[in-house]
Amino acid sequence: MPLPGGEEMERRKALANYGRKMKGRTRYINLLHAMFVHQGAYDDSKAEWILKHLELHDQRIKELKSKINKEAKKDGDMKNLQSIAGVGPVVAYAYAAHAGDGSRFSSGSQVSNYLGFVPRLDYSGETQRQGHITKRGNGYLRGLLARAAWVAVRSKHGGAVRERYLYKTAVKGLGKKKTVVAAGHRMAELMYSVLRNKSVYEPRPWTGAKDDTAELTKLAEGA
Repeated sequence: MPLPGGEEMERRKALANYGRKMKGRTRYINLLHAMFVHQGAYDDSKAEWILKHLELHDQRIKELKSKINKEAKKDGDMKNLQSIAGVGPVVAYAYAAHAGDGSRFSSGSQVSNYLGFVPRLDYSGETQRQGHITKRGNGYLRGLLARAAWVAVRSKHGGAVRERYLYKTAVKGLGKKKTVVAAGHRMAELMYSVLRNKSVYEPRPWTGAKDDTAELTKLAEGA
């Protein structure tokens, strides 16, 4: 697989910085919360120190997000990615930072494998079963895609991603958390298709589970 270009590497640096600042912001907010909960240990000087660092994080996050939003607005590939329900500027930017224009990959499954969405295969004698996902690749992007999938499965414009999720959870009774990770896997492959085709995404109905079409339609309309 060809190595990522300079533009992708620059995007990755900006994204990594954004992710670190977001985590830092959450950490400082949690510290403040803990201080207010345990009022007996409240320290004005410490609270002031935390608020100062929180303000610095907020300012840097604002700057980085402005950079991301501007690039996501003018870049054609990122604009196409945002036509998918659940995909906003940050998700589109992050995906482009790691997948580029899609040309480094030969298929959507190769991208999902690169991102660690592919389940491990566990063997016991002649029995083969799927385990947890490998979690290779960039964990931050994988988390963003999983959150984008949560939005997509709740959107009327979620298309096949939404319908597949509803079928597996409401009809088959599978767990929502595990199923939404699978939806994130589908999102990764769908985004690859949009990149390679240089096209805007148009939601299409899921063609699976034909025997349960009536039940699936009822769920999709009522959810």
